[in-house]
Amino acid sequence: MPLCGPRRIGLPVRVPVEYIVELKRELECSVDDVKAIYGRFRHVAPSGQLTLYQFQDTLGLLGTIGTILAESLFYAFDTNGDGYLDFLEYAHAVLTMLKGSEKRRRELSYCILYTAAYRDAILHLMSRGNRDGLPLGIDLAAFKRVIAGITSTRNILLGEIAVCHSDEFVEKVFGDNASICFDGVPRITQEDFERAVLWSNEFIDIIGAPNVLCAVEASMRCPSTECSSSTSSSRPTSKCGSEDLGVKKSKTYINMTKRYESRCAHTENKASIIRRFSRHATHRRLSRRGLAVYFGHERWDDVINMMVGLGLTARSKHEDITGDPCPDHFKEKKIFSISPSIAVDNMSSLNFVELESGVPTSSGDNSNRVVFTEHAPLVFKRLRALMNLSEEEYIHSVGPEHLVGNMVLGNLSTLSELLSEGRSGALFYFTDNGKLVLKTVTRTCAEFVLQWLPHYYQHLKENPNSLITRFAGLFSMTQYKGKPETTYFIIMNNVFYSSAAIHRRYDLKGSWVGRSVPAQERKDHTVAMKDLDMLDLEEYIELGSERSSAFFDVLQRDVAFLSDSMLMDYSLLLGIHYRSISHDEVDWNKDPDHSQVSCIMGKRRDKLYFVGIIDVLTKWDLRKRAESAWRKLQTMNNQGVSCVPPLQYGERLLAFIKQRTT
Repeated sequence: MPLCGPRRIGLPVRVPVEYIVELKRELECSVDDVKAIYGRFRHVAPSGQLTLYQFQDTLGLLGTIGTILAESLFYAFDTNGDGYLDFLEYAHAVLTMLKGSEKRRRELSYCILYTAAYRDAILHLMSRGNRDGLPLGIDLAAFKRVIAGITSTRNILLGEIAVCHSDEFVEKVFGDNASICFDGVPRITQEDFERAVLWSNEFIDIIGAPNVLCAVEASMRCPSTECSSSTSSSRPTSKCGSEDLGVKKSKTYINMTKRYESRCAHTENKASIIRRFSRHATHRRLSRRGLAVYFGHERWDDVINMMVGLGLTARSKHEDITGDPCPDHFKEKKIFSISPSIAVDNMSSLNFVELESGVPTSSGDNSNRVVFTEHAPLVFKRLRALMNLSEEEYIHSVGPEHLVGNMVLGNLSTLSELLSEGRSGALFYFTDNGKLVLKTVTRTCAEFVLQWLPHYYQHLKENPNSLITRFAGLFSMTQYKGKPETTYFIIMNNVFYSSAAIHRRYDLKGSWVGRSVPAQERKDHTVAMKDLDMLDLEEYIELGSERSSAFFDVLQRDVAFLSDSMLMDYSLLLGIHYRSISHDEVDWNKDPDHSQVSCIMGKRRDKLYFVGIIDVLTKWDLRKRAESAWRKLQTMNNQGVSCVPPLQYGERLLAFIKQRTT
């Protein structure tokens, strides 16, 4: 839908209020959303007009490959046809893909497909100053061009011919969904497209988007009044994919962080926005959940490079090991170089080269090269098997398989960016399906993980029902665009990924200094409460004698292992699903898998508990010893501070959990 409003050449530092009013009137978005996008737009297009070349640059690797994505998106977003994107056009497109209704996404998606189908004709007409004279729908030849472009781009991202559709299949999908127009030519119109998206699995498959959808629940953790490490808790947020994509409706919930912000009615007017602009930002100290990472976002290149690199390493062939890894497996590395290249017919592509470990990776002429390293690949493959994560599930979780198709369907299916609450500045990225979490770590932390890995592997092998966070991979990524920068990150399971909503959650450490959330925030079921809140609310983990004994036995072994590893400051993350307010399909007469204590049925079959031990990589080192001494001085030797030696930390947590378990 074309937007009315003032268009400026050269953007002011602050987002004009009339822009906010217009976008909030059109879309469900917050002032902070608009301000964030405005800041990024000013960075990439300070003149206020984004060119096609600049737009391609915002797409990173996606802007350099294939023949369809960048130009189709750009000209679909350019609603006034002037060959540039102004801020309102750009923001409207981004917010539609991130937060728009399903109807708006479908409208945008059809526009993207239509633009891809008739790109040359649209450019010719735009050069004459209008777009009149285009067909009323997408005919078979144009549909084939679109599908070929999508398929080609997907295969380039995957580094192999993973997707191939026969002409017969493409023609069948077209014939099943097209209608005969007034001139006797079958075409897919806007109405046909919306019907196909709603009801045709084959149509969704050929576009390259997943058929299984998830209702997403985001989470956050309330910041501690003392030093806190980074993690998460939860709230409902946008859906992954289209709620209507017909046929399978699998509801799952994921664990994210959100930003605290006051909610305001969608009918805000200009005056109310100005008043809110003038207020002091009271939530700066709180961690925030940003928008999902979008093109133009400062982390877009990182995320796309991560997805491409992870997909490449996940598909890499490893020797099969049926027994335990040998010592050399813990030191092994797989290194890949990823760089843009020109393939046949002058079409941009990606060049994937496996490098030998120990060979310098900084040589080469390509300044846009990314070097991606997978550490101990065979060990983590075995760990994924121990956590019952198949390689196919892993590939689909972390790779870029559905990225292009989802973007064409108006959905930004990238990893969602979440800033941590700790002082480390670590970033969390949740995969689109919510099963896995990527967390950036320091080089020192990555080196510790590799040092600790043999002990961690042995513990999980001997304790298959362990509650400790399951690590699925450790990677480093060096980007050579400008000054080389190396990012280390680890992949882990998401404790709260489930088919049942988490109605109440706790982050428990067994300590009591600063271990509560403000009273008004307890009312928000999305906030992870803490130890003192559990006492005040008289909440117990009600399992019955048999289940509580099994649960506590596992917890004791895990805590003993962490104490022996000189680790502390971890948390028991507890989520509760209440039968009395449940709207999910839960078989309350059936116990969860007895081999897993991470999901436990309550003794009265009125509660479902989800538990896991998170944030397990904090060592009792000199820094923590100094912090412990300082906290004791601050609190006059109060034993309730979180930062205490590992043995004391573990015993205190066990005592608290035992007291609260019946």
